[in-house]
Amino acid sequence: MSSIVLCNTGADSLSKIDLDTFEVKKILFKFSERPVGPHGIRKYGNEIITANNYSDSISIFSGVIFEEIRNIKIGPKPNDLVKVGNTIYTICGESNAIVAYDLNQNRVLWELNIGNWPHSIDYFDEKGLLFVSNLEENCTKIINLENYQIVKTLLTPEYPTKVKISNDKKYIYICESYLGSDDNGYLDVFSIETFNRIARIEVGTSPIDMYEDDKNIYVSNFTEGSISIIDKNSFKAVKTLYIGGMPKGILKKDNKIYIGDYLKGRLIVVEGEKVKKIIAIESEPNAMILF
Repeated sequence: MSSIVLCNTGADSLSKIDLDTFEVKKILFKFSERPVGPHGIRKYGNEIITANNYSDSISIFSGVIFEEIRNIKIGPKPNDLVKVGNTIYTICGESNAIVAYDLNQNRVLWELNIGNWPHSIDYFDEKGLLFVSNLEENCTKIINLENYQIVKTLLTPEYPTKVKISNDKKYIYICESYLGSDDNGYLDVFSIETFNRIARIEVGTSPIDMYEDDKNIYVSNFTEGSISIIDKNSFKAVKTLYIGGMPKGILKKDNKIYIGDYLKGRLIVVEGEKVKKIIAIESEPNAMILF
């Protein structure tokens, strides 16, 4: 059985959607202060970890019983996180910092100023590097976990919303959103070996999230109500799917694309380039994972 688990930022909850039956289960926060504002979400083994924007915390959920088992105060406005070993690295938008929290020692190990309003983070395990996109500084910074130093800054104008390491670990993908503008955004592609830009692909307005499969990259365009499909071999946009609403989190499983509509509180299911199903969830669906 496969499921999607997604953050409902405006409803202080998670939703678990069974992809066979489309049954929706509401998951509440037991320990976090209210409001919670879950914003980022990751899966590690049988645990789910969320970055909670409004309660300045991170929450750990059991993926067996789907209940919150731990809540940790971490810093102001957590946007996203990754876990490496027993350490959770959380980016906090309001303090412009990345916070390293050791789960064994139950304490913060260090905090590093990383740039103006960090919004998205990813980890490259082969070189021990963290990548952080800074929404209001128009850049993505690279941190070496051996010495906690910023080793490189990638200029990514304008308003980078999402950073992701490619599945083959050869590239860095970054959404340049141009939030607040009527201009189209871009997907930037950098070499992970040289950090040189190798492609800059125009997409729709306010690109905010992406998903990669074997052939394509799917980019959700928040203020355009569309999905841009990019061919990975040519790094060219080959198709645009207009689905309406404000698409934010995006995933693909088998031949179906799943998109959270932040505006109308629903999950849109696209198959064969057409909307096949719409599932009502809760307010402001945001980041999501396959589980």
